[in-house]
Amino acid sequence: MSIVVISILVLGLTGFLFGVLLALLSRKLKVEEDECVKKIIDILPGINCGACGFSGCSAFAEAVVKKRDMFSGCIPGGDSVNNKVKDILGLSSSAGAVRRVAVCRCGAREGEKKITNQYQGPLTCRAADITGAAIDCLYGCIGFGDCEKVCPVGAIKVKERKVYVDVNVCIGCGKCVKVCPRGLFELIAFDKNTPVYYVACSNKDKGIEVKNVCSYGCIGCGICAKVNDSPFVVRNNLSRVDREKTSSVNALETAAGKCPTKCIIKSNG
Repeated sequence: MSIVVISILVLGLTGFLFGVLLALLSRKLKVEEDECVKKIIDILPGINCGACGFSGCSAFAEAVVKKRDMFSGCIPGGDSVNNKVKDILGLSSSAGAVRRVAVCRCGAREGEKKITNQYQGPLTCRAADITGAAIDCLYGCIGFGDCEKVCPVGAIKVKERKVYVDVNVCIGCGKCVKVCPRGLFELIAFDKNTPVYYVACSNKDKGIEVKNVCSYGCIGCGICAKVNDSPFVVRNNLSRVDREKTSSVNALETAAGKCPTKCIIKSNG
């Protein structure tokens, strides 16, 4: 047998053996990875809320196993679930997820919102927003409860056409943010030991125009922003909390107390 033939056979056999070895290793590693994914899926809440930034719990589990990264962690699961995931992955650092909750930047009830046209159509906020006939304020909450319907944990209730968010139940998934046609929801960092204040109004018109359509809205007077150490700022005739500013609880409470329309409110945490 010639040297060339022998060389070809040796190379072929070597390649075959390496191929078999790689196949066996790939299968073993795949099984181990699949087992990790399954373990993580089993301990996740399973509500597929998307608060982690992925499409659902399975996608999150696959990503953390593949990248060995907790990303933003499981928001609704909290530290308990995140620490279990971390143990499965063999990570020493915590998830570091910041809990966020939703607030609705319109606090007017039925009767406080002026209505001069009778709306006749599907009772959904998205449909009513197209006509602009449900309420006179083009910035305010229509109050037909699209947000309540999509909330996966029942944290949102609509009463008297006003949105109430239970921040103790809210998981910060952001589904209400996406569904609201007027962009009234905001996700804010939440710590149950620190009161969270926000302006429950989104009307950017001048004060007199706001009063013409709502007795509750922000009139842009700026009194809240004049309080010493206040985190409130007025832009486009509307007061907002500048969350990059550090402020004492006393300053927040004082500024909120001075609001003439009482549209600066505290979360119900």
